[in-house]
Formats: sequence, structure tokens, C-alpha cells
Amino acid sequence: MTLFEQLKNFPKVDMHINLTSSISTDLAFDLTDEENMVEVLDQMREKNVLEYENALKIPIKILKNSKNLVLSINNLIDKLKKNNVIYGELFFDLPLYNDYINEEKCLNVIIDEIKKENYPLQVVLVISSERERSANLKTLELFEKYYGKGVNSIYFQKSKMANMSDYMYIFDRLIKNNYPFIVNHNSKITNQDYEIYRHAKRIIYSLSNCDEELIKECREKNIMLEFSITRLKESNLIELANWFIFDLIKENYLLTITSCDMTTLNTDVLNEWCLLFNNYSLNLHDMAKVMNNCLNHLDLNPDEKQKLIDDFMEQVNTVL
Repeated sequence: MTLFEQLKNFPKVDMHINLTSSISTDLAFDLTDEENMVEVLDQMREKNVLEYENALKIPIKILKNSKNLVLSINNLIDKLKKNNVIYGELFFDLPLYNDYINEEKCLNVIIDEIKKENYPLQVVLVISSERERSANLKTLELFEKYYGKGVNSIYFQKSKMANMSDYMYIFDRLIKNNYPFIVNHNSKITNQDYEIYRHAKRIIYSLSNCDEELIKECREKNIMLEFSITRLKESNLIELANWFIFDLIKENYLLTITSCDMTTLNTDVLNEWCLLFNNYSLNLHDMAKVMNNCLNHLDLNPDEKQKLIDDFMEQVNTVL
């Protein structure tokens, strides 16, 4: 059995899936209309790393109605099942769909379809430092309404220049109510930022260097670090040979490997793990520890969580 086949058969979690950037060229062709056809196909074939907004413009034109949303979610779930992903978190930026479909209706379509498919996929809503206060508050209110009902976290997307203190109206509410939230680490952070980061459920790590102070803080506070290898590698931010992630895995650090990247032809968590195994002396036991840590860290109903852990251990024992 090849390494790829071993890793494909191994039970995996993917805690940062973007529906918009997981659409294949074939699916885009099926879902688009004649008006958008040429633009869609040209851009979906590109392999350049794009900025967040640009990477989403084309998929959002495709996902502009309930029918296409449903078809895309079904396609994604089929792909996750084939790659033996036993749990996933779907990041969804609702305000991007304002021109096409009501935000709450959009969210209901997503949650209802996931329930219908009976697949362990939770939704993470996105707020942003690049968005107006009113838009962020609207998303925050939807998060509070649907928290524990298909939505299990909220992600604050921070631009490099953003001052976190300007968004205390969000974090005061999240921290006060003990809501799980995720932030990204893509630039030097201030003391004020650290105060917010200390309450995070997870930190998306987007820097090439090792921030030892932050990593120590995360270990003490049981905060998970999230890494997307393809995104960092294709952006020329890391040289895998000298990257610090191998040490973190060997130290049984609380981290997760995800498929999140902003290329128009997205990767998946299977490819991310293949990259790791091809560049470091890892084994399936190392992978099992990472996955087990992730599952134990999930913000889920205790019975659901225990079932996932039990199913995972049963599959792992079969593979190992």
C-alpha cells in the first residue's frame, strides 16, 4: 500500500474547510450560467495564490441560490467521505452572499442540508476587520441564535493592519458569554491582542517563524494552533525543511492540519498530510495523536464527541 493510500484510509479531521474554495472546475462548469461561463472557467483553472476576496469572487457568483448551495455541499461531503474525513468545520462568510440570498436563509440551507446528509460537519461563521460594524454585529447575532444548532464557533478574520482594540465590541460579548472563537496570527501582535488571544479556542497560524511566547501561552491555556501547509508553502512563507511544525508534532502539541488555502484550485486535508509525511520522519502514530487531540478539543455535545472519539479509535486500531 502506498503512503497516499495509507493516509487516505486513515480517519482524519479537517477543521477549516471553505466551501467557496473547494469547488472543482467540473462542479463550477455544471453550476454556472452562460453569462458567467467564460470568466468562471478561466479563473477556476488558475493556480496562482490569490488574495482572500479575489479568490472568492467567482465561487460566490456560482453559489448564488439555494439549489447550487445544496449541490455544492453534497459534492463537498462526498469528497470528505472518500478521503475518510470523519469530522469537519465549514467556514462560511455570510455577508459575501448579500447580493444573492438572505444571510439567515443561506445559513438555514447549509445547516438543513448537513443534517439531511447526517454528516458530522459544523459551521463556523466569519466576521472581519475589513467589514462595517453593523455587518459584523448581524453575523454575531446569527451566531448567537444558531450556536449549538449546527454552528459551533465564530472566526474573527484580522487583516495585518487591524488594531484589535477597535473590535472590543465583539470580543467583550464573546468572552463574557464564553463563546468559542478563532483568530488568525498573521502579523506581530500587541499586548492588547494577547489579552484577546488568551480566550481563543483556536489560533490560525499564518507566519513562518516560531512565536515562542505565543506558543507557550497556547499550551498553558489549552488553545489549539491551526496550520495550512499548502497556503504557506505556495506563498513562499516557509521552507519545509526548516519549519518548526515537526517539533510541535513530536512534542504532542495541540494543533491541527487543515485544508484552508486561498488558491482557486484548493487542496484538501489528505494532501496536507501527504506534504508532511513526504518532508518529515512522521509515522501513523504521530498522526493519530494529532487527530485524537483535535477530537478531544471539539466544542460539541458530549455524546456526539464521545461517539466521534470511539469511532476514530476503532478505525485507527484497524489501520494500525
